[in-house]
Amino acid sequence: MTNISQLLSRLGLGEKEVKIFLALTKLGSSSVSSIADESGVTRTHVYDIAEDLQKKGLLTKIEEKNTRKYEAIGYADLLAYISRQQKELQFLENDFIKAASVFDALQVGKNQRTKIRFFEGKEGIENIYDEIRRDLKKQLFSSELLTIFSPARLESLLPGWMKSKKYIDVAHEMTKRGIIYESEVGRQYVDLMKKSQNKHCYKAWPKGEDDFTTDVLCWLDKIVFIDVVDHPSGIVIESSAIVKSFKMWFEFMWADLEQF
Repeated sequence: MTNISQLLSRLGLGEKEVKIFLALTKLGSSSVSSIADESGVTRTHVYDIAEDLQKKGLLTKIEEKNTRKYEAIGYADLLAYISRQQKELQFLENDFIKAASVFDALQVGKNQRTKIRFFEGKEGIENIYDEIRRDLKKQLFSSELLTIFSPARLESLLPGWMKSKKYIDVAHEMTKRGIIYESEVGRQYVDLMKKSQNKHCYKAWPKGEDDFTTDVLCWLDKIVFIDVVDHPSGIVIESSAIVKSFKMWFEFMWADLEQF
């Protein structure tokens, strides 16, 4: 059974906010005293919290004969509220993307330390791919994605991965070079990517050698190693020095491999 309190908490409401909202959903239009009795929240807190919920658009305030009452929005209005929040977050994300250069400027002259982040599970891997797409959108004209991976391994680990076309397509300004383990699935992937708007180029890692057990992606000043065997997990490293070394190794391998 769906836990309504948990859903409201996921919406960003605090414990007392949830209690007051649910009390009003049950009671309908009610005074502060009635809300306090039903919710178990003291009258003093009900006043402040109800005002905050009203400002958020989750309650309406009614003045009746010198008595202040509150009423919770209905189910349809709650869905509309969630939709507005989603749109606002999308606008906020776009504004933050545009402000990337401002954040970078704040770090000028600051010693850059290697940053390491860990991700686990299929959802964690999807979060890594989402981060790559967001980063590349910020610098389309100068961005290049380098990859070393096995499409067969990824398709086995994440069924439907190849048809989702999420790996990694941004826009036609981006370039992408990949070293792919030679297999039938690998050839299918290359054929699919040729239809993309991106500038793709792939070379084959000779069949007969060990298949890649990691998915390696390098972009901007970041590199990620994703374990694609059994339980998926990933390590994202942010370091211009490490990325520089990887690119040297990548170019050395790239020069000796044949194109798909």
